[in-house]
Amino acid sequence: MKFKRYYKLQDFANENLDLLLEKEWLNNLIVGNIDSGIEEGMEDWEKYLLARIEDDRGNPQLILLLRRPWNLVVYSPMNNKSDELYKYAAVECSKIYDDIPGINADVEVAEKFASFYCDLVNKIPKVRMPMRILLLEKINEVALRDDVVCRKATWDDKETLKKFIFEFNEEALHTTLTDEELESNIKKRLANGSEYFVLEKDGKIVAQTTSSRRLKKGKCVSGVYTAKEARGQGYAFNLVYRVSKEYLDNGAEYCVLFTDDTNPISNHVYEKIGYKRMLDIEEIDFV
Repeated sequence: MKFKRYYKLQDFANENLDLLLEKEWLNNLIVGNIDSGIEEGMEDWEKYLLARIEDDRGNPQLILLLRRPWNLVVYSPMNNKSDELYKYAAVECSKIYDDIPGINADVEVAEKFASFYCDLVNKIPKVRMPMRILLLEKINEVALRDDVVCRKATWDDKETLKKFIFEFNEEALHTTLTDEELESNIKKRLANGSEYFVLEKDGKIVAQTTSSRRLKKGKCVSGVYTAKEARGQGYAFNLVYRVSKEYLDNGAEYCVLFTDDTNPISNHVYEKIGYKRMLDIEEIDFV
């Protein structure tokens, strides 16, 4: 096998983007990072990691992207889940960095790489979050509430959005954001085509969602959150349905959604819209 490292983002994209786009819904993290990196002028990736592992015939077996402070993301175009591949990947990555923060991948892949890598760098793999990837290509016809309004968020909604983002990160991601981070988060989302949606009931925002990254063929729906006092009334369902339908009606080939694999209630809600379970993944931290 051969470990090929790239130092220029465009070189990485030229050789790997077409492969990634074959299953963009699965590779939306890598595709989104390529797009945002190019847009932000992050051409030099020497302090990060862009790589590809090829077999002896030059066939790509694994594509890897690490953009700190986030976890390593990997994809096998050949769906290779052999111990040999992930042991080799762990060894080569450990030669470059002994402080990779973690991995985000298919459950089997994440656990194999984590085991090999942590043995090499004397760390412990700790599952932060089991997740499920849901895919929507055709939306179901359902009855929606007629007493709510779905609209794009504006800067006037800032204080409510800050509260929702803070609570979402604490509940779903188990992280706490500072006021400065919340301000930066909102500015970035509102500047990115204003793809930040809220649902109002009687003029009050009761739920939010956003498109978290720019993709070529589809949309990634994320950050779904309902105010604590407004839960159990179908607001998240109504919001995600309306936003997903708007995306599909406007040319998106699909919508992809990451959900908590341990929450059967929310997963059932999305399945009623037409989202289908595609893959279970894990986010594993190396501690």
